[in-house]
Amino acid sequence: MTICVKQGVPNILEQIGPPMVDVLKERADRSGVRLHGYCVMPDHVHIVCSIESEKSDFQAFVRTFKRETSRRAHRLGCASFAWQRDYWDRFIRVEEDVVEIIKYVLANPVRKGLCERPEDWPWSEFIGWS
Repeated sequence: MTICVKQGVPNILEQIGPPMVDVLKERADRSGVRLHGYCVMPDHVHIVCSIESEKSDFQAFVRTFKRETSRRAHRLGCASFAWQRDYWDRFIRVEEDVVEIIKYVLANPVRKGLCERPEDWPWSEFIGWS
């Protein structure tokens, strides 16, 4: 899934990156969503996740993630921070593709010239895929 920041919002990754990661993990835990990997970029976030059970609420996960990160950004003095209304999701049907997608997500900062190696980017993580 990819969630984008509204156009025109200044890059506040230094301020909001760490709390955004905290919110992501906290919201996933509470919504029954299992995180496999993520990458927070200056203007969007990639999340690779799966639903743990039929009781999991993916829509609530996305909604509360966006709401809580916006609240924290505003508290940190980033009053103009806002997410785009929608998000893009992709259903992965072949298990082998998941690892490739996680690698692609983690390499995003390298492709954008923000770091030399995926492991150098402080706002991304491979959490695991069993």
